[in-house]
Amino acid sequence: MKVKCINVDPLGANEVAPPLELNKVYDVKEIIEDSKGHQHYDVGLVSKYNYIRSFDTGEDLERGDSIHWCHPSRFEVVVGETQND
Repeated sequence: MKVKCINVDPLGANEVAPPLELNKVYDVKEIIEDSKGHQHYDVGLVSKYNYIRSFDTGEDLERGDSIHWCHPSRFEVVVGETQND
């Protein structure tokens, strides 16, 4: 699945946001869910932190020390073929 980044700002009261590029198209490599079923995308960003937390539940996400998981609200799904801006 390809997704286009539409939000690079920190979510809610968070001070950190993933190092995404606005309007860039990313390939979703993996999708995981937190304990309440909220999805998080791996778009190939390496985590520079000891953990990444779910925005929805606050829980630490698995492998957050290696993958900078992204909330799906940061993206829109790309339909058809699109090149990166």
